[in-house]
Amino acid sequence: MRHLLTIFILLLACTCCTTEADRTRMRAGLDSINVRNRNGLPFTVSNVQPYVSFFDEHGTPNDRLLAHYLLGLAYSDNGEAPMALQCFQDAADCADTTTADCDYAQLAKVYGQMAQVFYSQGLYQEQIHFLQSSIVNAWKGKDTLTALLNYEQKVHAYRLVGKYDSVVFICQHVSNLYRKYGYKGYSARSLASGMRTLINNKEYVTVKKLMDIYENESGYFDTYGNIEAGREIYYNIKGLYFLHTNRLDSAEYYFRKEIHDGKDYGNQNSAANRLAQLFQITHQPDSAAKYAIYAYTMLDSVYAQRTTKEVERMQAMYDYTRHQEVARKESERATLANRELLICFIVLLTVLLLSSWLYIARKKVIERLQETAIKLDDLKRENYKLKRDASASQQQISKNEERIKQLEKKLGRYGKLVYFGIETTESNLKSSPNYLKIKEMASKGQKLSNDDWDTVCNLICEYLPASYDFIISQFNINSSDYRICILLRLHFKVGEISNMLGVSSPYISKVSTDILEKTFGKKGSSKDLYKELCKNS
Repeated sequence: MRHLLTIFILLLACTCCTTEADRTRMRAGLDSINVRNRNGLPFTVSNVQPYVSFFDEHGTPNDRLLAHYLLGLAYSDNGEAPMALQCFQDAADCADTTTADCDYAQLAKVYGQMAQVFYSQGLYQEQIHFLQSSIVNAWKGKDTLTALLNYEQKVHAYRLVGKYDSVVFICQHVSNLYRKYGYKGYSARSLASGMRTLINNKEYVTVKKLMDIYENESGYFDTYGNIEAGREIYYNIKGLYFLHTNRLDSAEYYFRKEIHDGKDYGNQNSAANRLAQLFQITHQPDSAAKYAIYAYTMLDSVYAQRTTKEVERMQAMYDYTRHQEVARKESERATLANRELLICFIVLLTVLLLSSWLYIARKKVIERLQETAIKLDDLKRENYKLKRDASASQQQISKNEERIKQLEKKLGRYGKLVYFGIETTESNLKSSPNYLKIKEMASKGQKLSNDDWDTVCNLICEYLPASYDFIISQFNINSSDYRICILLRLHFKVGEISNMLGVSSPYISKVSTDILEKTFGKKGSSKDLYKELCKNS
């Protein structure tokens, strides 16, 4: 048994070796990587992996959520979409949404990143689904801006699946929400995505109003009306507006401005297409042919660029080498889990063996204590009867008292606690047949006989031996003081005691007051005497 106890202690030491200082240090390291992420600074999978391993074992759900999220970002930055997606899913699984301190704002970012992965893979319905999950959790986490940004992201998915009415609705709705919550710039910027659809729907008045807001409040334009680099596609939208409203010179100006400022293949192709369309309207076939040929050339370049990106996307989707590495790590994790399961089984078995041993040992101790307590009770009852008998031998009484002291010492404090547990003892006392019999006599106003008094004394000796020892040490067993104290300690009321003794209630109250002052040095009523007697149980 001692060997089993040693093994149990060693196992506990092994499983509890991580200190709070270690956890604080590791959390600080994880937070530093999170700061790098917020500041746009690079970090790698190897930077994050130690924190994931640590917090999987010793972290809170929020710790694990952040660690797996950052690992997913590292894989995403490395172009490994499947691994990134798996990490983000692991992060979402770590969140404990049943607790009050769940980091919903961080969970919203996880779902937002999953949506981005699906967008990059061309899976737009999945993107919409995870954007909605991100929005819901952002609102729960009181991250208003993230909720609105992800709501706006739905526009691109709906446009790509051909749901243009949804595009217009979301653009205008999210713009109003941005403005409601004080994000004026975001409100203006969100309007651009719906303008082309509104132009095709011939809602020109609305388009003009939105263009004015966009140009004045988005923050994208300089004092000369030029949009910042990378957003030249807006010139195409504005030119299209003028083309549809038959302001052809203005349309040509903005299409040429796009082809001049927007150097990427996409802007070159779209601007050339619009110019070819414009020159067809104005009956300039040579210019129309020139820009049509140029648009076709640019389309080849756009197609080649998209093909390259598609190859990169497919390569990320089917990186077998990385998946083999993941399989190896998963195998190691499974082995570790089995080892931990074995350790838990050994610990559980050890605890069960120890518990069984302690239960059997305690049962034997209690049985011995009960035997001692029964002998003690019998001896006290015998001594009580001897003291009432005038012809009894004083020598026998003294011999019994010495034996009582020995048994009490043997019983000890622990034995009294086990055998005479106060709550159990009081309950057993009040439910015993003899107590119920005396209680019934008291309620009927019957005076106790000598046999009844023997029953009363047996009750207090059996169930409240400490109280009996105290009372008998203070009063003569034939005195009224002794009997009043015995009956009070047995929870009888003043009226019941007066019936049992055949005296008046005021007499009991007066004697109780005298006993309290003489014995305990206090002034009070029979209730106060009862409390003092209970203290000496």
